Amino acid sequence: MPFDATKMCGKWKIADTSDSFAQIMAKMGVPKEELDIMMGAEFPLNISQSGDTVTARMDFMGKTIENTNTYGVQGEEMDHHGKKRRVTYTLEGDSLVAVYPDYDGSGLQVRTCRRFVDDNTMREDLNVGDLEGWATSKRC
Repeated sequence: MPFDATKMCGKWKIADTSDSFAQIMAKMGVPKEELDIMMGAEFPLNISQSGDTVTARMDFMGKTIENTNTYGVQGEEMDHHGKKRRVTYTLEGDSLVAVYPDYDGSGLQVRTCRRFVDDNTMREDLNVGDLEGWATSKRC
């Protein structure tokens, strides 16, 4: 079944991670203190879609982040720190794939692949430079 981005609407919480997850987050520039907050936080997510264009709105650490991207077209995405990154989203079977060709401005390549395990569980596989890992999130 193809990936349905609007199915991501709701509140999510990280439930489980690979042993390499903390190292991956550090490589992506996430400070330990922020990672600790992420691990216990609920992430309200609202997704709307019109054709191949998807808008995602999320509240995190007191800020609302809203990004709009079109599948297969390189666009920009802003994080809660106000940092912008180039990204291309594609649909690959039952997965939503995001490719960041230069995540940190120093050439770090990042690829994420999200898919639903069931209606209330999402898995994200991460390839960050030479590191690989995953995280599962549960609907709250």
